[in-house]
Order: sequence, then structure tokens, then C-alpha cells
Amino acid sequence: KMSTCLRTLHAGATSMVRQRLMHQKAVAAPKKAVYSELRTLTESLRDTSNASSSDEQLSNRQLFARLQPDPKTIDKLNMLQLGTEKHGRFERKKWFRYNEPHVKLPHMSFFAGAQKETSFPPESLPEVGFVGRSNVGKSTLVNKLCGSTAARVSDKPGLTQQINFFTAASDFHLVDMPGYGFAYAKEEERQAWKPLIESYIRNRKTLRRVMVLLDARHGIKVNDRDFIGLLDRMRVKYQFILTKCDLVHRIDLAKRHLLVAREAENLRNCIPRVMMVSARDDAGLNELRKELLHTCSLGQKYLADHKKKEVIALTEYEEQLKIFKDTARAKKRPGVPCGQYTTSSRPLADGAQTWEAANSKNPAFAIERELEGPKSRKREIGLFVAVAAVTWGLGSVIAFNYQRMSSTPVTAALYTARHNDEVKRVLGQQLNFTSAFPWISGDISHLKGFVEIEFDVVGDKGVTGRLVLKSRRVGNQSGEWKTVEFCIVLPDGRRIDCQQD
Repeated sequence: KMSTCLRTLHAGATSMVRQRLMHQKAVAAPKKAVYSELRTLTESLRDTSNASSSDEQLSNRQLFARLQPDPKTIDKLNMLQLGTEKHGRFERKKWFRYNEPHVKLPHMSFFAGAQKETSFPPESLPEVGFVGRSNVGKSTLVNKLCGSTAARVSDKPGLTQQINFFTAASDFHLVDMPGYGFAYAKEEERQAWKPLIESYIRNRKTLRRVMVLLDARHGIKVNDRDFIGLLDRMRVKYQFILTKCDLVHRIDLAKRHLLVAREAENLRNCIPRVMMVSARDDAGLNELRKELLHTCSLGQKYLADHKKKEVIALTEYEEQLKIFKDTARAKKRPGVPCGQYTTSSRPLADGAQTWEAANSKNPAFAIERELEGPKSRKREIGLFVAVAAVTWGLGSVIAFNYQRMSSTPVTAALYTARHNDEVKRVLGQQLNFTSAFPWISGDISHLKGFVEIEFDVVGDKGVTGRLVLKSRRVGNQSGEWKTVEFCIVLPDGRRIDCQQD
């Protein structure tokens, strides 16, 4: 649309100048000046049109890359350790962090679950709802806020299929709602979730705020916009929370926060403050806890001395940050040979006038400079040794697991089968192998490994049978094995179950 408007404006301006050329005798203007004016106006309009068309040709990813984040947001992310951070080879890492005072919420427990409107509990306490796309981290965030495991979590979308109410010490309720979008559930079940959520949000009088969770990697998507429009039509206060911030680079996270904050300012019922959290690293949770307490009018009860502790912690962090910046060494500039540096605009430590003096006062700088000399083959040799060690370790683990699964379970299975009453009655007291090489199959190197062992046995009564043992791994790779099937199959097809508790 912008390009069309510019083309229309260009055509109109050209016609106006042509009319002036036709009446040049009347206005007594030199022809050269009129042509110069036409050329200047045409070139300016052409440049504006080309700039607009070039912006239209850029993709969303390119526009996102050109976005300039807010420096204050980056400083806050650095302080709270939100987002991933990449360090250069010669870049010094911080030895300190912001010791944020912990905000503790009361213990959370399951209160009620509702799959239809008539199952909603009575309206008694203030409620804060959590909603978002499936697998955005709603239940995980609810657990992390109160340090509980009351809400069921899963890595597959669609586990929460009803509205769950959790009470926190009879002070307020946290409401975990089903997600919208793709989910591992039947179509009719997913279609029933949306009317249930709409009914709860529209008719619940104790609902203070709805927290709309957004994936920090994607921002606001189409499903989110549809639900935001529904909240605006129902005139419900809501607020955005960016989750999974530990999976996004710090600069990209600041850009995403800027885009979401700009959109929040243009929405009628949206709280302009955008929260950022990471349930894995517990980063940003204290800010969200304070927001929840203020929303439920419980700030005076739980945050009486928190402001003073926060000021002390922030002062200590700023002092450490100032020392870190003052003792920073010279920046390495492009085109400068390795080991040579140019001066920086930052002040030097202890009043030193040159970097040589600073290095003499701080031995760590001199050591770093020696290590940053010409490249050698030490790094390549170290990498080769590390890869060789990892390969040898993985081979040893796999060989050990196979040896353990090929010997220990066979002996244990035979010992257990000998003490079974049914086996003693049919096969006899003594039970031995008929072959020294049992049949073994399975995958023991996988996290969900399994193994199947079969071998022929014979008793002192002369009756033969085939002992079958099937096991699978429980937990991680170093976990225990659980027996799935353990029996002896007789020649006539009968099965003797040997599995014990």
C-alpha cells in the first residue's frame, strides 16, 4: 500500500511540474530552473519509493535482525542471568552475580478440577489464571512459583485437559487452564476446551488477572492473537509472560521483549509490563511472584522487608559491576596482531596511566596476555585427546552393559526359577542349561533399553522347557532393570510364570 501511494504521489507531482512548464512564459521562470526542480523532486520520490520497496522485500527474520534492543533491557537481562550468553575466546567472564532476595510463596496444593462450568468451585479467594499455547510451560511455571509438584507436567502438549485450581495457604488460587493449539487429544475434546475457558473468564468474578504465556523463541503467534482478541472483547485484564528464556540468546530475548512490549502498549486491557522467566534456571521467578502478590493485594503480608533486602542486594551488585568494568583490560581491535592491544576508553585500575602499568599491578592480565600469544597445536592436540577419551568411555559403557545383561540376568533367572514350586513339581528339583550360549536380543545402549533372553533348560525329571526373560530399563542409562515377562514354556505350550514380587 505504501509503494502504491508513493507511485501515485510521484505521478501527481510530475503532472504538476509539467503544468508549470506549460505556463513558463506566464510566470517568467527560466526553463532550466523548472527542469532542475522536476529532476530533484523526481529523484527524491524515487529514493523514497525504493527504500519502501526494499523494506517490503525483507523477511521477518531480516527485520528482526535489524531491530535495535533497549540497552536497559539488556542490562536487566545481564543482572538476572536471563537468556544464553556467548563469550569470546579472550573475553573475561563475570565472577559475581546478582544475589536477588528470594520471595517465598505459601505451599500450593490441588484444590479442584473442572471439565464443565457446573464443576467450578465457589468464588471465595482471588484467582490468577495461566493460559497459553499447548506445551508453553504453564503447569511447570505454576509448580516453580510455589516450589511444588501438584500440577502434572509432560513434554507432550495436551496433558492438562481441564481447568485445575490450586490453593496457596487459603490466600489465593492459581488456575491452570488447558492450552490452545495443537495437542495430543481427540478433536472433540480440544473443541470443548475453548468454550470452557471462555465461560470461566467471562463469569468468574474473583478472577484478578489472566497471565498469557508466550514462548520467547516465537513471540505472539496467530493462536495467541485470537485469544488476546477474545480477552479484549470480554474486558479482562491480562499480562504477557515470556517463558523458556533459557533457550534464547540474550540479545534476541531483548528484541523479543521489545516487540511484545510495543504490542502490549496498543492493547486496551493489557498490562504494559512484560515479564520474562526461565523455569529451568529459576531466573525471573521472584519478579513474577511479586507481581502475583500485588495482584492479589497480598504485598503487605509477604513483602514487608523485601524492599530493604532488594536495595542492599542491588547496591552490592552495582559495586561489583563497577569494579569489573574498571579492571577490564584493553579491547582487541580488528586487524591488530594477536598479543597486541589498543587502549580502551575505560579507566584503568588503581590509577595506572598505561596498560603496562595495569598489567604489572594485576598479574592476571600478564598471564592472560602470555596465553594469547601465537596459536599453537596445543588446542588441536587437546581436542583430539578429548574426542578419543569420550569415544573410549562410550565403548566401555556399552561393553560393560552388554556383559552385565548377558551374564547376570541369566544366572539370576535360573536361580529364581529353581525355587518356584510349580517348576519343582513339573521339571524337578535340579534345573540346568542344555546349552552354554543363550539367545539374547535387544538394545541396551538406549535410554529406554530392553533385552530379551531365551535359553533351553532341563530338570532332573527329564522334562525340557524354554525359559523366557524380558526386561526393560527404568529411568536413565545407569538405572535399574525391570522384569516385564519371566516364564518357562513347556513343549505342550503350557507356561509357568516364574516372576516374583
